Amino acid sequence: MSYRSGEDLLSTVLAGFKLRAHVFEHATYCGNWSLNTSGSQRATFHLIGRGSAWLRLDTAQPDIPLRSGDLVVLPHDAWHTLSGWPEARTPHSECGEDTGTVVMCGYIDFGAGPANPVLDALPEILVVRSENTEASSRIDQLARLMLAEAEQRAPGWQVAVDRLADTLFVQVIRHHLHHQEQPRGWLAALADPRLNLALSAMHRSPGEAWSVERLARTAGMSRTAFAQHFVRLVGQTPMGYLSDLRMREADRLLRDPNRSVARVAEQMGYSTEAAFRKAFKRVWGVGPGAQRRNQTTRA
Repeated sequence: MSYRSGEDLLSTVLAGFKLRAHVFEHATYCGNWSLNTSGSQRATFHLIGRGSAWLRLDTAQPDIPLRSGDLVVLPHDAWHTLSGWPEARTPHSECGEDTGTVVMCGYIDFGAGPANPVLDALPEILVVRSENTEASSRIDQLARLMLAEAEQRAPGWQVAVDRLADTLFVQVIRHHLHHQEQPRGWLAALADPRLNLALSAMHRSPGEAWSVERLARTAGMSRTAFAQHFVRLVGQTPMGYLSDLRMREADRLLRDPNRSVARVAEQMGYSTEAAFRKAFKRVWGVGPGAQRRNQTTRA
């Protein structure tokens, strides 16, 4: 499936969700080794820089062979182990200078609340092979640069590989959209020309006085058809999506100490501060005042 849009909705959404990837492991393994990052409650990726490995999942399917250049992404923290040998074989203990398996691991974090429609739209596991296609070629080029940065460890290498990992995740989403005939969830809405118009309008002006009727007109659909189509693809109602979007934007605006809660409420389209406070606490678990204090403490 291909995707084209005059507005870059994906960039807007990923920035709004505060995408921040972090590489936490770059090592060479040999002999009887295994690696398991399950239980972190974070999206994870593993990049095979050299050699080969086997991916074992908590399912009945056989172990998945991986070779140099292959990338594995686990958006939902699925149980897994990465090892040098399949379960049915006995590993060798020898390890020469150039015979080990180089593995880079990282987290894909989002700082904007627990709900994340981008991750929710991805499958349990994504395996991107180092094949000679345009989409995988870009991922391969990024992977090579990340591995070189981690190997050379020049000043600033950690920041460099982390930001390259951000780009790697964007490329993985593109790869998934390109190869998935029927994307699901928010990504399906992203690829839908009509819903894309409505989503772009909401993200462009979240504080606007939107209604289902007005969003339906923006999408060029009837109210009923739009509402049903939106829920079917996105997984929540248009107004529910808008409310969550407003709360993420409100969280960003509250980082400005000179901006009052009442002002933020007004900017987000709430007629009363009380209604805004109630909606904010529903999403974040604390009121806007407490959230602002938490932000100051973290800073």
